[in-house]
Amino acid sequence: MSYRIHFNTRTILTLKHSEFITHLERVFSFEEAKVILNRLKSEHPEATHITYAFRSNNVERSSDDGEVPGTAGKTELKVLKEQDITDILAVVIRYYGGTNLGINGLVHAYMDSVIQALKTTKLTQLVEMEEVMVKVPIEKIDTIRRFNKESLRETTFLDDGFFALMRFVSKDKNLMNALSNQSLGQAQCLEQRLILEEIEVL
Repeated sequence: MSYRIHFNTRTILTLKHSEFITHLERVFSFEEAKVILNRLKSEHPEATHITYAFRSNNVERSSDDGEVPGTAGKTELKVLKEQDITDILAVVIRYYGGTNLGINGLVHAYMDSVIQALKTTKLTQLVEMEEVMVKVPIEKIDTIRRFNKESLRETTFLDDGFFALMRFVSKDKNLMNALSNQSLGQAQCLEQRLILEEIEVL
């Protein structure tokens, strides 16, 4: 099951006088990510390295931006993959403090930067749900509402005064069968599809 960050965040980690500034941003395309990267580059013209990891829609990108290959962007991407975070751009901006960290030190610095930032934001979970749109007689609305309080998202009364459209979203893959039984076979299915619903993780 995949997760998203609920809101953008920014953290700072200082290690042996080097400063690692981490930005986590919700994004849904690499084009969107590039706009953010360009903005951060203009905001940090004196930064030693601006590294990043991106994941969205089965697309992954990363950059070490001059750091030892494999120590920065790939490390950040590994954290995102291990925690199954998607639709995200993680950017770690380093200001060199004069002390070399070594390969292991760099890996841990970039890894810890992203892990620390993830702890400061809430996560949402992407859950597969079934969305159903039905047309029902007016006299069946109260009965259907009573049985489906949690899944009912919208009711629209039609101009004819006899029918209404009702939209439901539920984990129950047998929802349409239940609606049909509750309406004594009078609920007419207009649309039925699987969607991803974003639910906040407590």
